[in-house]
Amino acid sequence: MSSAHSKATIISMAIVATGITVLLHEGVGHGVTSWLRGGVPTELTSNHLSSLHADRWVEAGGTLVNLAAGMLALLVTHLAGTRASLRYFCWLLAAHNLFSGAGYFMFSGIFGFGDWEQVIAGLAHQALLRTAMAIFGLVLYVFVAWLLAIAVRPFCQAREDYNIIGRLPYLASGLFSCAAGAFDPLGIKLLLESTIPAAFGGSSGMLWLDGLIPRPLPESRLVVPREPAWWIGASLFAIAYIVILGRGIEFAH
Repeated sequence: MSSAHSKATIISMAIVATGITVLLHEGVGHGVTSWLRGGVPTELTSNHLSSLHADRWVEAGGTLVNLAAGMLALLVTHLAGTRASLRYFCWLLAAHNLFSGAGYFMFSGIFGFGDWEQVIAGLAHQALLRTAMAIFGLVLYVFVAWLLAIAVRPFCQAREDYNIIGRLPYLASGLFSCAAGAFDPLGIKLLLESTIPAAFGGSSGMLWLDGLIPRPLPESRLVVPREPAWWIGASLFAIAYIVILGRGIEFAH
């Protein structure tokens, strides 16, 4: 039964959802926030945004935008009804944005690295702040996983359906992010320290959230159909994303 879902369409949607999530984080969250606060964005890639005069709000902006976009996408998932393609794409968009947002709190809290390490830099009681941040991130991560499990339930008539619905796009998104990140001008160090952990660690909830799907599973399900338009659009999007954003866009300053 799981073969009824189109793997090509799912992979295509995953690529586009991943790219949009990064653009929201780096371009809108960091870039627009920097511009609004009088900063000067200098370079945008699929891995980072470089900016002169960055402050705590600029560092926090990426995560906050991801969380807001993820909740909006999750709302649309429930409002889309039986429109399977729209509903599933919004679910992917919600998963990547929400897991990215929640995961950053854990990542920075545990490892002392990343956006939220910069947000709390210079504040008193660093150990306490990092511990609180890690715990908050863990609770938030499990909570959004539960919300996503409820939202994906109509696509899973059997437990094995989730291998195609959840685990396949997780793998496709991670490989796509690494392909773009390999061209980043900051080199292999950023790929190892940021891209790979973010790509495979940040969204790792997609590997296990099927355990939170409410039982019993539905008697009928929504099916992700074969849609060649998604295949073509995602191919063009991926090429442009890797060639342009992978290598980076420099801004005059």
